[in-house]
Amino acid sequence: MASNDALDLSSIDPPIWRIMVSDVVYGPYTLGQMRNFVEEGRLLASSPVASGDGVAFIFAFEHQTLRDLFAADTPSSPPTEQAAAANFMITARTDSDGRTGLISLLNQIGRFSELMPGTFILHAEVSLVDLHNQLSTVLAERGKFVIANTNTGQLAWMGLGADADQHARAVWKRKS
Repeated sequence: MASNDALDLSSIDPPIWRIMVSDVVYGPYTLGQMRNFVEEGRLLASSPVASGDGVAFIFAFEHQTLRDLFAADTPSSPPTEQAAAANFMITARTDSDGRTGLISLLNQIGRFSELMPGTFILHAEVSLVDLHNQLSTVLAERGKFVIANTNTGQLAWMGLGADADQHARAVWKRKS
């Protein structure tokens, strides 16, 4: 097939979706890509999403087009309500002030243990989104982290960079 005969799918599935993570906007993505992000656990019902350039960001579950993607995972009310108890594995790199804040936060939200320097296990009644948001606030510019919800297979992170982001998306598969 010659290059000028290539199938153009942009009219069927245009890349209009943008996702905001820690005040950084990514995209545009197609609906197919958004579906894959949900399956990988990278796009959550409470992720800020816009459906066009210059359009306001709202929670992904508030977009009618995206709502069905979260049917199995989304409660009828917003995802900020109390989550069921879950087990998390957290790896963090930070300075001493960030470490103090991290340990204080983990102590407030559940039972935890540091298995080796910078690697924690946590049992808490918190969603992955809330845990990510709280860690992002505590660590801010001080460090980076990776969280795995061992109950759901979801993975989240902050501060790893574009290469690590691409590799994680290619490797990590959420439990069915």
